[in-house]
Amino acid sequence: MQIVLCVVSVLFGGLSLLAAVSQIKAKSEKKPLPALTMAVGALILFASVICNIAAWRFDYIIAVLGCAAICAAAIMNGIKSGQFHIQHHIIRITLSVILTVGSIFL
Repeated sequence: MQIVLCVVSVLFGGLSLLAAVSQIKAKSEKKPLPALTMAVGALILFASVICNIAAWRFDYIIAVLGCAAICAAAIMNGIKSGQFHIQHHIIRITLSVILTVGSIFL
């Protein structure tokens, strides 16, 4: 089960990082705060996977920080662009909660 948690966490973080890098490259804004926040959140989530594999018990705290940064950045993007899709954010937050709870119990 720990392998599934790590794989899903890496996929979630990787897709978030890909979206952030894509947004940074595509937009010529001077302050791409949401994209940078999402990229940092993805890197933090990767760190939580490493901590989980190393069996460090504070991995869930790192997972919470990474998932929170990713979700906050996605919400900021939705509000900023005027295209706030609530279903997308509910799915993202639900997945974040599942990953965090999985980190706590594994």
